[in-house]
Amino acid sequence: MKKISDIDRSFLGLTGFVFAAFLFLSINLIAALAFSNYRADLTENKLYSLSQGTKEAIAQIREPLTIRFYMSGQLAKVSETHASYAVRVLELLEQYASAAGGKIILQVIDPEPFSKKEDEALSYGLTGIPLGNSSEFVYMGLTITNSADRKRVIPLLDPLRESFLEYDISKYIADLTRSKRPTVGVISTLPIDGQGRPNQMYPKYLPRWTIMSQIREIFDVHFISRQTLEVSKDIDVLMMVNPKKIPEETAYAIDQFLMRGGRMLILIDPMSETEIAMGDAPYAVSPDLSILFDQWGLSFDPYRFVGDAMLAQPVNQKKDGQTLQVPFPARIGVSKTYMNPDDPITGSLSLINLSYAGHFTLNKKVRDIEVTPLIMSSPESALFSTEEGSQPDPAKMYRSFKADGKTRILAVRVRGKPASAFKETPKSNFLKRDPHIAKAVKTTNIVVIGDADFLADKYWTTKEKVLGETQLHPFADNADFVINALDNLSDSASLITLRSKAAWRNPLTLIEDLAKQSGKTYREEEGRLRGELDAARKQLKELTESAEKETAEIVARKELEKIRNLQNKIVRLRSELRSVQSILSRDVIALEMKLMLINVLFVPALLVIIALLVSWRRRVRRLSSVRKGTPS
Repeated sequence: MKKISDIDRSFLGLTGFVFAAFLFLSINLIAALAFSNYRADLTENKLYSLSQGTKEAIAQIREPLTIRFYMSGQLAKVSETHASYAVRVLELLEQYASAAGGKIILQVIDPEPFSKKEDEALSYGLTGIPLGNSSEFVYMGLTITNSADRKRVIPLLDPLRESFLEYDISKYIADLTRSKRPTVGVISTLPIDGQGRPNQMYPKYLPRWTIMSQIREIFDVHFISRQTLEVSKDIDVLMMVNPKKIPEETAYAIDQFLMRGGRMLILIDPMSETEIAMGDAPYAVSPDLSILFDQWGLSFDPYRFVGDAMLAQPVNQKKDGQTLQVPFPARIGVSKTYMNPDDPITGSLSLINLSYAGHFTLNKKVRDIEVTPLIMSSPESALFSTEEGSQPDPAKMYRSFKADGKTRILAVRVRGKPASAFKETPKSNFLKRDPHIAKAVKTTNIVVIGDADFLADKYWTTKEKVLGETQLHPFADNADFVINALDNLSDSASLITLRSKAAWRNPLTLIEDLAKQSGKTYREEEGRLRGELDAARKQLKELTESAEKETAEIVARKELEKIRNLQNKIVRLRSELRSVQSILSRDVIALEMKLMLINVLFVPALLVIIALLVSWRRRVRRLSSVRKGTPS
């Protein structure tokens, strides 16, 4: 019998390869049959695992829920994207059913064209996708029903909303499981719930803000007059949007609501663009809750807003006949870096867009009160008066911006047992003579945000009609922030982790930081060049107007040389300005190219070098063993 060492090494290598392939296939087959219910999610954000919020929602199920997933077998004829997404949805629904331990009944239905199952899908309100030019439709939607026949429907599962899939499903499961939804009372001076009806002349029709539609999906909403004399005990959370001109009786009613342990979300704005668009002057916007803030050791300046060069968002501005994107310090995008990572409201959010946001100052520490900042500005911030913001020039504001190195509080949480802001019940013929509560009997929880406009759609989402259904595509976490706060304040916070997960992002932070740093470095140079350019244009205009009044001979003798010099100077300044403006994009592109080269060339080359070194080392060891007469 031949020894292994006598067998041809090529034959041994081929045999080993065949054996390894056979072993690989066998292990995969055994794993597929024996461990089909076991999964390992190796993604960074655990995108294929049920969130803790979903598990908590499932744990609250008392009576079985039925999920009907309508998935047409011909989806692939529409697009491979829809077909692969349907598999993703089915896998997630199977995880729900598995985790629920029999409390969720999953039914997968193929609504074939012109069948009773298609009629059933249409009766639930599902949206069909046309199949080519035929009269047939395919479906990809689902319904969730409880034992009381209450139902929630997702008419069309859009692949573009894949990151929100788990939240959309769990939100409805939690809603159908609750015996009573939390109640949010709303006092608002802004038309967040819409106004009038389409095609109505008076009052002017204003559509409901998307954030209110999302709040209504989770909470019962009661709108309250800003002149109310009592906040009902049925209100779980009082939400005040741009409160101002609050009568003393209403302030007292709010105060006593807090003394009973009530919870509040306050969105207070020094300069509401929405209100200005409705006809109010910006300097007239003066929220009046200082009597309450004083009791919390907090103050708010209603006449100044925060500008931030580091967090400035780009806006379109026309300059010299061109539309340019320029950073606008009054519009800021607060990144994760400047949010409280330890608070459940902000802990996993990525971006919140604010506009003309106000700031809070902690004046003193009040006994039994804990104040926690939730959102901060960057050190590259400064304060502006609301009058300065009434007719802003974004480019000029950015060029002349001078940060004072201070970070400012843009949102804050207040928790504890505050004392009443009133010594006694105000003398009024309208207030009930209930016993005055001098100090909170239970711990209250309050979240205050220095902006109200950020709820408006344009600051956080775009809308798109897909087969008659409105689909949202959020680009910021504004809505998540508000609903997280309402969830947390109403003690129904299980969905917070879902919204946070839904908004996952992996930005190129190195490139973003370079862009911000370059903007800071070249801002002064750009401002200087623009100043010189404006001065040269002004001087040229004056010389030209003066020349038009004189004879051609005098012009040629006195002014022509100056005009030519100024024209040349303007050309030179414009060239220098373009060079400065191109530096940022050049640096960013260079960094992107370096990263691409590292990913495409350096890493593979490094692996090849390591492999060659290992191979060389083995060969050296083998030759050394042969020389010594020992087996390798």
